[in-house]
Amino acid sequence: MNTSSSSFLETDPVKGSIAMGIRAAVVLALVGIVIAVCLNTPNINVPSEGGVIMQLPETVGSFVGKSMEITPVEKAILPPDTQFARMNYKNFKGEEVNCQIVLSGGEKRSIHRPEVCLPGQGWTKKSAEVIDVKLDDGRVLPVMKLVISRPVEVQPGVRKELTGLFLYWFVGKNSTTPYHWQRILRSDLDRVFHNVNHRWAYVIVNANVLDGFVPGAKNQEETLDMLKKFIGDVAPELLKPEVKLNK
Repeated sequence: MNTSSSSFLETDPVKGSIAMGIRAAVVLALVGIVIAVCLNTPNINVPSEGGVIMQLPETVGSFVGKSMEITPVEKAILPPDTQFARMNYKNFKGEEVNCQIVLSGGEKRSIHRPEVCLPGQGWTKKSAEVIDVKLDDGRVLPVMKLVISRPVEVQPGVRKELTGLFLYWFVGKNSTTPYHWQRILRSDLDRVFHNVNHRWAYVIVNANVLDGFVPGAKNQEETLDMLKKFIGDVAPELLKPEVKLNK
């Protein structure tokens, strides 16, 4: 009568014990490999070093900066390991540019799209597009440009619409992107395939368009040129050398 190998092992105690021993050895070897990999793999839950320098310069071109405090509300809602750098810059003409960096800690909620919080500050988004900004070092940095607006009371009972330009980009361990979705996707892919947990920074440069509010003030196009020139001056001082500029 023909007997399969499996039924033969089941009926032979010696060979059955040998087979069980082999299986046990294979399982133990696999467990050992897994443990070795885990012990020799960095903890991806620990965020990597950021790609920005968390120190805004005191002067940017013709602008002189003054530090701005982080509000109690921001401190309360963001994780305690979130880092900030924020300055208000003015030039001799009285023109103002705000610049800030938010550097995430171990939690993802430190960084979010500005479209999430701007409505709570009374702003309405009019448009959004990615533009290229030429830096002083010759590189080109893609940034997201938002055109926003909100009504302001210029005198009792009289309101006018104030336009603002809000430019931002994200900086990871070694790359940049103007897109929130790309930041999320790159984070997930790099965690899985490169064992990198990006410590993303969110860099913002913004100013109001004061044409029609202040005599001789810049219009929207001129204000954008001013912000692009500001970014061209300041970005090379903030970005670490290893950071690549990506769309």
